[in-house]
Parts: sequence; structure tokens; C-alpha cells
Amino acid sequence: MKYCSLDNDAGTLYFYFLDLEAGQVAGMMEYPAHLLLDAQGAIFGCRIDLDDEVILSQLELALDGPYNWLDGQYGHLYIRMADEEPAEVVDLDETAVLDLDAGDLVVGVELMLPEEWRTPERLARLAPLLVPFDDEPVAGEGPVVFGPPAIVDEAAAEEAVPPELAAIPPEQWRSGFVALVGKPNVGKSTLLNALLGEKVAIVSPRPQTTRVPVRGILTRPGEQIIFIDTPGIHEPDHRLGKLMVELAERTLPNADVICFMVDISQPPSKLDRMIAQQVQRARGHKLLVLNKVDQKPRQPGADYLPAYRELGEWDMEIAISAYRRLGLAALLSEISARLPAGPPLYPLDQITDQNEQQLAAEFVREKALFYLQQEVPHAIAIEVEEWIEKETATYIRMTINVEKESQKGILIGAGGGMLKKIGSAARSSIERMLGRPVFLDLWVKVRPNWRDDPSALGWLGYRAKNFL
Repeated sequence: MKYCSLDNDAGTLYFYFLDLEAGQVAGMMEYPAHLLLDAQGAIFGCRIDLDDEVILSQLELALDGPYNWLDGQYGHLYIRMADEEPAEVVDLDETAVLDLDAGDLVVGVELMLPEEWRTPERLARLAPLLVPFDDEPVAGEGPVVFGPPAIVDEAAAEEAVPPELAAIPPEQWRSGFVALVGKPNVGKSTLLNALLGEKVAIVSPRPQTTRVPVRGILTRPGEQIIFIDTPGIHEPDHRLGKLMVELAERTLPNADVICFMVDISQPPSKLDRMIAQQVQRARGHKLLVLNKVDQKPRQPGADYLPAYRELGEWDMEIAISAYRRLGLAALLSEISARLPAGPPLYPLDQITDQNEQQLAAEFVREKALFYLQQEVPHAIAIEVEEWIEKETATYIRMTINVEKESQKGILIGAGGGMLKKIGSAARSSIERMLGRPVFLDLWVKVRPNWRDDPSALGWLGYRAKNFL
């Protein structure tokens, strides 16, 4: 292993095989886990019991360590910091999580440690490799270790609008709306965050993460681009889904540029074809954005580009990887060339139309999307009940609404552990946004079938007029 970290609040020990970057973890797998103890009872590694779903090439980074090895006969992956036999192997009740990057390489391991295994004595062997932990799962994905905070020039920070922007007369500006459209989970929110260099939309490996259009504002000398990250267009099966699709479709007629995003690693689906037809009927310039060029095709050697080209007439096609930030300069250049002349539509220092309370609620929902499985995530809606600015901290009380009592139990978890984990991660994100300490008070309420209840949708803020 390269290094490890401990999140004491969540009771999780992380082993890393490389220097992780924000958003690098794209998937997860779970397997039984065991601790490897030395003669003094200290942890010096772990054993993961794999099955045949994990192939050898995925373990390239894990096996790069000098003492790590795979017992092919039994499928046991050993992660160790020394070449020694364990004095004792202890079973863990919770499964280990293998963190995967976009290429399905295993980049880290997460172990849920009971409190008795998190003492200094138990962790003494790992101490030289332990680094400070920031428990925020970035972009709805895996944990990320951050180094020391950067030194901020406070005087420069107060100057929100660069002088070179303020000095440009209005008649020399270009500005316009750019709609990011596509089916769920093609990377629209990931692209928006990458283009802005700021996190304004939550992302998750699960589809239908974005529920309402989110405007992200990129201001550069002489131009302002207002990106609209739309909900993924899909076949809805409840009123909320219908609203999401309606909001996405209603962004198309007024967009100056439409970026139709597709997953180039897969062939066009029926849904891709349906969305392409809607895009073709719109008046704006139409760009075919071929995302995930860094991923291997579903069928080795397959070329899906001709099939996507045939979906319509495109002003330009641009290949990108939003996840790895490849091709973004070319995409921005093509968008800029098609912006209409006009003054900035938003203040020059504004980067989103979402207020702090909306973003904070979305951070809580993002962490729930990351940590929860089964049917719970998309049955969740967040209400901000109280927001009080106190002298030393911001007090925030939120209610997490679910549809069933069983979902409430899953969300709270044994002894409140899951709710605590979600709250800890969300609080970290909110504190980064606000730049001050936060006391986050989370409650869980059952609101039966709220996604199909018009009055509940209105109460929770999901009204079309609120977002258009």
C-alpha cells in the first residue's frame, strides 16, 4: 500500500495504492474482509476474499506493493506492510469496499473497523503510513485525502471581480445559454463541475442524480457562458420523474447552444435516439459531445461514432472525458464561437444560481446517494428546516424525507451509524462552501409516496415554475 487513513467518526480505515485525486473513484465492489494481526495484536494488513468477478488486471496497483500478493487458489488478496505471516486473522462483520477508478482498476480498500480495533495500540504498525483524513466523498464517489490547506491571500480573495473583466465595456461581450442534455448518467454534472472548476452540481454513479436544472456560470474575458445541467431524460415512472423530464425538455427551445452528451463507450440506445430527435427540433447550435473516450468500448474493437453521427445533423462533434478533463478546452472553444453578442447576464463573480441552502441540501442528498444502496437513494428529498448564523458556527437543521418505514431504518442504520456517516461527510462539504464551522442536525421523516404526491412535490420545492 502507498498510505492509509482513518476516519474515526465513520469507523473506516482506508488503504490507498496511489495518490487519489478528487472524483477519481468511479465504482465499488464489496467482499468479505479480515484483519491481519502481528504477535502484539497490532494490525499490519488485511485479507480480502475475492470471487471470479475480479480479474487479475484490475489488481495491477494493489499487487504493485512489495508485500501484497494474491492467493490464486482461494482468491485471497493480501494487503500487507511487511513480509510476515499473521499471528492471527480476525474476521470483520462488515464487508470491505474495493474502490475502482473509471478503468476498473482497484485504487483503494475501505474497511469498517469496530471501535476496539481503532486504538493507538492496534494501529501502531500502520502509524508511519497514516495521513490526515478528510471524510468527504467528492462528487458522490469515493473518499479523498487532502493535503494541508492552501495559504490564501485574503486581500486578493476580497477582490472578487478581476479588473480585466470589469474593464471590458458591455458592447464587447458575448453571452448565452448552453444546455447540457442526454440520458441519465452520461456525465453532464461531472462536465459542468469540470468546466467551472467548482462543485455546483452533485454527481453519483447512480442515474437520475440531478432533479432540477442547475445553472453554472463561467465568466471569462469578454464572454459569459451559462451552462444548464438538466436532469437526465428518461422514461418516468412517477410524478417527480415526469417533472424532471419536463424540466429538461423545456430547456431546449431557449438554449443558444445544445450539447448533446453521449457515452461513446456504448452504442446508441433507444433513449439516445429519442433525445437526439428532440435536440434536432430545437433552434440552437447543436454539438455532439462524445464523453468517456477514456473508457474501453463495451465490445472490444467496436466503433460507435458512425452510429451517433447518424442521429442528426451536428455543427461539430467533440470527444472528451469529463472525468479526466480531456478535450474541455476544445469544447469551450466551439461553444464560445457560437455565443451571441450581448452583455453579461449574471454578476461577473457569480458561478451558480443555487443559493447556499439549496447547495447544502444537495450535499446531504449526494452523500446519501454515495453511502446508501438498494431503493433508498432516489426516494430521498431534503428539507432545510432551520438555518441560523451564530457567532462561532452556522446551525443547520434538515429533514431527510423517505417514502417507507423500512427506508427510514436503512437511512438511520444500526445505532444511528449510517445517518452519522452521511452527516459527517455532508458537514465537511458545507463547511468548505461556507468557510466556517457548521453544526448539522439531521432528522428522518416518512412521507409516503411523496414522488407521486403533487402536494408533497410542491411542499418539497419541486415545482416547474421554480426552475424555469
